[in-house]
Amino acid sequence: MAKRVRTDLPYNADAERAVLGSAFLTKEALYSVLSRLDEEDFYEGKHQIIYRALASLQKKSIAVDILTVTEELINAKEIENVGGAKYLQECADSMVAISSLEFYMNIVKDQAVLRNLLINLREIDNRYKTEEIEDVDSFIASAEEQIKAATEKRRISTFKSAEEVAKVVAMSLQTQQKLDDENVTGLTTGYDNINKLTNGFQKTELTIIAARPSVGKTALALNFAYKAATRKQVPVAIFSLEMASELLVRRLVAADSNVPLQHISTGTLSGQERAKVASAIKTISAAPIYIDDSPGIKLMDIIAKSRQLQSQHPDLGLIVVDYLGLITTGNTSKGNDSRQEEVRKISLALKGLARDLKVPVVVLSQLSRDVEKRDTKKPMLSDLRDSGSIEQDADVVMLLYREDYYKNSKKETSAGNKKMGKLTQAERFEMVKAAQEKQLGEAMPGDASYIEVNIAKNRNGQTGTCGLFFYKAFGRFELPSPEWEEQMANIRAGEEID
Repeated sequence: MAKRVRTDLPYNADAERAVLGSAFLTKEALYSVLSRLDEEDFYEGKHQIIYRALASLQKKSIAVDILTVTEELINAKEIENVGGAKYLQECADSMVAISSLEFYMNIVKDQAVLRNLLINLREIDNRYKTEEIEDVDSFIASAEEQIKAATEKRRISTFKSAEEVAKVVAMSLQTQQKLDDENVTGLTTGYDNINKLTNGFQKTELTIIAARPSVGKTALALNFAYKAATRKQVPVAIFSLEMASELLVRRLVAADSNVPLQHISTGTLSGQERAKVASAIKTISAAPIYIDDSPGIKLMDIIAKSRQLQSQHPDLGLIVVDYLGLITTGNTSKGNDSRQEEVRKISLALKGLARDLKVPVVVLSQLSRDVEKRDTKKPMLSDLRDSGSIEQDADVVMLLYREDYYKNSKKETSAGNKKMGKLTQAERFEMVKAAQEKQLGEAMPGDASYIEVNIAKNRNGQTGTCGLFFYKAFGRFELPSPEWEEQMANIRAGEEID
């Protein structure tokens, strides 16, 4: 076989340097590099030498830093071949945050796979030009096997021993921050009752928020994003495929200021409301929220822009996509079956994005019209629209139900419930609301209603239903008071006794 030519082949020296430099940073980064990449994945010879030194130190259970790597290379008589200690310092200066390391390792791996593919294609072409082909089928079969072997490592990590993984877990537990002031291990949702079930939004997890149109899923997602950005000061990315960025910010202003969105949109503000709006705008302006409202954005654009934002803000804490039904892959084929396949690819890719960036991804989705056909309108997992793969790929699924949304429905069963001596959820809400308003001497603002957040799926935690107040005029969600919950429970208990 002809000698493989290593000229004019793709590679990314900056990514290779960043990956090696990051391995000097923490043991977790070192294990990630050594378990995901091989020596031949690096193009430059000096980078292969440094990789060998890292692997050697790890095998000897010697701590990795610039001094130990320098000593290892001196003993191997390779220090001059990598450019000396000065170049090792350049690598260390190029290190990236652990949250971004996966992105750079993927660059190195992709370039290595592409190089290997091109080398093999050249070899196949050379065989075609220089060798006599007696059997075309055999030649094609051999070429296919060669190409398959060249690309089999594409984004497929090698096996890790239980010992290696256990060490990574042990280190992460040692360095992991204890439960924060809201008693969550992930990024807070901003609501204690939801946090108790989910422990917050977890890195690498895909969360689906699903509801019928106009129930409040966009408002809830904005509340999640706003609380994460303002309470924890972590950057949040919002992809809005349906709503312009100006309208989203107006919604945030309304939620923060408790001024009706209609007043803000029309400009009919009182003096007090203007002061509240000005204060809210100042708060929102300081929040690390980044909005992309490109209409018709494609899946790969969402992925590319998310990676770009994380490269600029390594502490990116949350990605929100509103909503799944408007995302396309760029595939022009039509038909119901093709759309289901497209949704399958989209949900799988968004789950992959969460894992690659180690960032929680929250995606909004509509429920099918099957909900409207049932006597009970409470949604189920089977109501997720377009594809069962959404349920399969998601780590957490939140289904929203607001009974007053259906109050004018001809199929409403409240009359039947009354005959049985039972009240609907909306009627229970109105009873407690009236009692508290009478006690306080003032009406509850914001056209308030009660909404159920059903954690219908939670791959790594509990399922259950949480209640929230939804102030529709403000687009704001709040926790019910303990007194409110107690009165609701008493009404339910009274029904059961009857």
